[in-house]
Amino acid sequence: MLREHALALVRGLALFALSLLATVQSAAALVVSCVGILAGFKRERWLQNLVRRLVARWTGHDIPVPYWPKPGPPQPDRDGWYRWGNQLYREPGLVARMERFEWLLKDPATHRDHLWALTTPLTSGFTVGLPVVLEVAGFLVHPLAALPGVLAGLAAAPLTLRLYSRWTGALLGPSGRTSRTTFWSWVMARGRDQLKLGATFGLSLAGIPMIGIAAVAIAGFLGPLGPRYQPARAFVRARRRLISNWSGIPIAEPYLPMPPPPAPRPDGKYQHGRMLYDSPHIIVYSQTAQTLLKDKATWRDVLWLILDPLVTLVIAAVPVILVVVGFFGYFWTWVWSRPINMVTGVDVGENWAYLGDVIPSLRDLPGWLTPVTGLVAAVVGLLVSETCLKAHGYWSRWLLGPTRSAELAQRVAHLRETRSDATDTQAAELRRIERDLHDGAQARWVAMGLNLSVVERLIDQDPAAAKKLVANARDASAEALVELRQLVRGILPPVLAERGLGDAVRALALDSALQVHVSVAIPGRVDAPVEAAVYFAISELLTNAAKHGHAEHVSVDLRFVNGILRVTVADDGRGGADPAGGSGLHGIQRRLATFDGVFALTSPPGGPTTVTLEVPCALSSPRTSTSSETA
Repeated sequence: MLREHALALVRGLALFALSLLATVQSAAALVVSCVGILAGFKRERWLQNLVRRLVARWTGHDIPVPYWPKPGPPQPDRDGWYRWGNQLYREPGLVARMERFEWLLKDPATHRDHLWALTTPLTSGFTVGLPVVLEVAGFLVHPLAALPGVLAGLAAAPLTLRLYSRWTGALLGPSGRTSRTTFWSWVMARGRDQLKLGATFGLSLAGIPMIGIAAVAIAGFLGPLGPRYQPARAFVRARRRLISNWSGIPIAEPYLPMPPPPAPRPDGKYQHGRMLYDSPHIIVYSQTAQTLLKDKATWRDVLWLILDPLVTLVIAAVPVILVVVGFFGYFWTWVWSRPINMVTGVDVGENWAYLGDVIPSLRDLPGWLTPVTGLVAAVVGLLVSETCLKAHGYWSRWLLGPTRSAELAQRVAHLRETRSDATDTQAAELRRIERDLHDGAQARWVAMGLNLSVVERLIDQDPAAAKKLVANARDASAEALVELRQLVRGILPPVLAERGLGDAVRALALDSALQVHVSVAIPGRVDAPVEAAVYFAISELLTNAAKHGHAEHVSVDLRFVNGILRVTVADDGRGGADPAGGSGLHGIQRRLATFDGVFALTSPPGGPTTVTLEVPCALSSPRTSTSSETA
């Protein structure tokens, strides 16, 4: 009996030590993972698994492992690249770490592990740590009280060990909850916001040296190509993306387009003004430096880099200070100082700088208000963290976003590019029509002319042969007519011109070998150029679904919402579509860009593939909404 109680005491002490280690590990894991270091800890759950095994062995209370299955190794696409979202990687290492990080982040058991790790020092102190406190207190109070304290500690050890196992099993075991909308999830989300705010303040301080780097690069001290690489602008670009991801406030790039690289003369020299150069580096430096200095966005970046540390000091550093100082400095220290003070007689929180150091009038308040004040400050810091992130996003967009002149310049550059694409597409289409006429109908008409010439000579000498040639000429005429009709449909299908986009897409569905479901909700006719562009885009997508995706079912949904024609084409094929692969998808993007259209593709390996097209346009001549399905 005595041996069992002594073992329970030792085991409780070991679990108490592991609980302190778990708190340190959990805090370090949160900091490492939430500031963007995806490597984290490769064995981040070994301590929790060790506690589960020890509790099951020592108390008989089995704690099942509640974790989701680990993600498998990343699989490359057909081109050998590894995909993560819209980013491609040559090696699988970073993709595997990001998938593991996402797996850990989305698993509800991870949040329960952190809750257990952050609370177990307190809970284990009042359970498995209580027998040790009783024994130590007996020795410190009086020598005569040592034996009763030891006996009380030994007697309570098995009970406190069982209590600790119940509490640990409730948190480290599987939960019946299927939703993450719990209080702990909210605390974890606000905790991540706190870490983002801390990282925001640190990055704002790191941006101050970038002002000098930008000046040195533009001045040419980093070499003629220094402005071309623009390290300061690259830093601001990265901050712009990071702020957009953290705050949810999109910030578009405001920069004017860089000048194109100079073209060499016939003699191999490069001309800039009246000067000739052997290499383009000096010209690139001069043109890029002038563009940077004339671009208002450059000076707005510099102003933002100067002012951002002052702004983040208020809206980023203050909420973090409230949480760290309020919770850990006042509340947590006060909670731990009470049991330690009962045992040792030393007030651990006495040497801490309480709020009274800042507000002297608070020194006269009762001592119990210290933890309450700290807890309130921490809650306030958590409540305002998300709002502060959004406030920093709005502030950054005010300076880092495009101005009216920058938007107009980007618009002009976009129109110039789309005009060039439209001209190239039109020229390619004319060449295709000319080639089809030359190789198809024109060749057949020439053959018919030759046949009729032979018929003219044979009609008196060999009427039977002449009749056969006339029949061949009639067949060739019919085939030429069919080719002409197909050519006309390729230019502008009659059903599209006569009945509109909806019926034209239904006709495409009827001609397709796939099972196509078409749903149309367009209360009018779209402009003819937009109809043609969308029609041929849908035709190309149906062809890709059958030829490359090996799909069986396709759904096409056409809707007009708030001045935008939205088309969604989804198939059940094998996926893996990529516009960069040189397929017709790139042609669809170029065709829609002429009308300021948007092309969005989702096609993971294994499918399904979903393509969304959005084109701003106007409507006329109201029509009814219908749907159809082909098999």
